[in-house]
Amino acid sequence: MAARAEEPLPLEVLDLRHFQSRDLAPLLEEESRLWAERLRWNFQASADIVRRYLDMKALSGYALLSGRLVVGYAYWVHEDHKILIGDLFVSQGFRTLETQHRLLSHVVETARHTPGVRRIEAQLMMLESPNIESLFAPHELTRFERDFMLAEDIDGLRREMFGPAPSPAFRFLPWSEQYLEAAAGLISAAYHDHLDSRINDQYRSPAGARRFLLNIVQYPGCGAFHTPASRLALESLTGRLCGVSLTSMVAPTVGHITQICVLPQLRGQGLGSELLWRSMEVFRLSGCQAVSLTVTAANAGAVRLYHRVGFRTVRRFRAFVWEL
Repeated sequence: MAARAEEPLPLEVLDLRHFQSRDLAPLLEEESRLWAERLRWNFQASADIVRRYLDMKALSGYALLSGRLVVGYAYWVHEDHKILIGDLFVSQGFRTLETQHRLLSHVVETARHTPGVRRIEAQLMMLESPNIESLFAPHELTRFERDFMLAEDIDGLRREMFGPAPSPAFRFLPWSEQYLEAAAGLISAAYHDHLDSRINDQYRSPAGARRFLLNIVQYPGCGAFHTPASRLALESLTGRLCGVSLTSMVAPTVGHITQICVLPQLRGQGLGSELLWRSMEVFRLSGCQAVSLTVTAANAGAVRLYHRVGFRTVRRFRAFVWEL
C-alpha cells in the first residue's frame, strides 16, 4: 500500500514582535542571495537592520509561518500620515500570489485601522506576483511600473556618449552637506507635478525632500551614501544650486545612482547628463565594475538617456500607492 503524502502545514500570520533575528536567519540569507544574484546588490546592511530591530522588538510587521518555520515576512515604517512598506519577501517554496497577498493585505488592513494614516507606499523589489494589485479595490490602489537598470561596461564609457558639455555658466562641485537645505528645495521644485511625486509624496515639499535626503545619507536602504561620486551643479555667477546627483555603494564594486534632478527651468541644457557622467566617472576611477539605478518606466526622456550610455533593464518591478 502506497504511503500517503503528508498534508502541507497550514500557513498562519503572526506579529513580527513574537520573533527574534535567529528565527528569520535562513529567510534573510535567501533574500540576500537573490539581491546579489539578480541585482548585484549587497543586501546584508538592510538585513542587519531588520535583525537589530527584531531583537529590540521594535519592527512593525508580520511573519508568515508554516508550522514553526518562518517562510515570509513584511515590515513597515509609520511616518506621519503614511505607512511605508519597507520590504515583503516569501521563501521560494512558498512564494505564490496567495501567500504574498496574505502578507500584504495584513499590512494594508493594519494601516486602515491606524489613526491618522491616509496613505501607504511600497516599492517591493522582490515581489513575484505582477497581478497582486488585482486583489485590491481599484479605486484605492495605483501602480507604477519601474525599472532597475544596470550598466556593466563602465570602463568603456566616453564623455561624448553623454551629449554636449553644458555651458560655462555652470560649474560642478562634489557633494557637501552645506547644500542639504538647498538640495531639498531643488528636489521639491524638480518633482513638482512630476509622476514620481505620486509615488513618493516626500518630493512634494522641501520638508519632505529634506527627510528623503537624510534617509539617503544616514540609512542603507539605497546603499551606503557615497560622497565622492555625488555631485552638485551650480550657476557660476550666482552660486545657485541647479542640479544634484546623489550616489551610494551597493556592493564593493557596484555603485548606485540614487537621485539625479535639475531645476525645471534649466532642463535641456545638459546638466542632468553631465551630472550622470561625472558620478559614473568617479565610480569608474575608484574601481567599480558596474553602476545601477532605478527609474519610472514612463519617464521616457530619462530612460532614453540611460539606454544611450549603456544601462539595460535587468528587473521590472512595481511601486504601489494606496490612498485610504
